Amino acid sequence: MNNGFLTSTHGNRSSSRLIGIIIIIWSLALCTLVLYWGKTEVVKAAVSAGTLFITIAGPAMVFLFQQKKNEISGTK
Repeated sequence: MNNGFLTSTHGNRSSSRLIGIIIIIWSLALCTLVLYWGKTEVVKAAVSAGTLFITIAGPAMVFLFQQKKNEISGTK
């Protein structure tokens, strides 16, 4: 059973993983903009970017982790 990153355990394409990746990439882009615009006050920009990333990408990563656990437990 050869699974890619965007495929589920049965080899089907997984839209939830694709959406999760898009959200994570989008949050990284937003954090990059925050760091660029806040280059005069680096510490505040870093804290803001970290908070923004955790707020946006954190739930997406938790969802992907839980989805993977459910897929693995469903195949046994």
